[in-house]
Amino acid sequence: MRFLLNLSLILTIASCNITSNKAEENFSILSDLEGNYYDLNDYKGNVLILNIWATWCKPCIAEFESLEKVKEKFKDKNIKIVAVSNEDLKLINSFLDKRKFDLEFIKLNGDLSYFNAYSLPTTVVFDKNGNESFRLTGGVDFNTNNFIEKIYEIEKL
Repeated sequence: MRFLLNLSLILTIASCNITSNKAEENFSILSDLEGNYYDLNDYKGNVLILNIWATWCKPCIAEFESLEKVKEKFKDKNIKIVAVSNEDLKLINSFLDKRKFDLEFIKLNGDLSYFNAYSLPTTVVFDKNGNESFRLTGGVDFNTNNFIEKIYEIEKL
């Protein structure tokens, strides 16, 4: 009987820790570059172009110029562009201090698999309801008629 009580107590404690850690992980999985909580759900009602990158990834950095250009074309639409990296916050900020990109940057406090991303760069496009519309892997020129028209079509829905 004592064994069952101890086992029950151990399982209760373990489940509390798992639940607590999971809730904490979900709450802090994304942050702005100051380390504050960040929620992509705030973009519902907008098409979201989420660009997953790293400071060491040359194709990722090369994409920023075309993302900046296409951002200008989308400025009067319900279309937002966010770049996310899971690298150390100090490294991201140091990298961005040396370069002046006109994009919104956030930090993923976890593995890239959170977005089902297994190569860099990866860009995930979400519709206005927060559902994934499509994704692109590898270096992309976002400032093409094909990409822009596809985004406009999603934005109209």
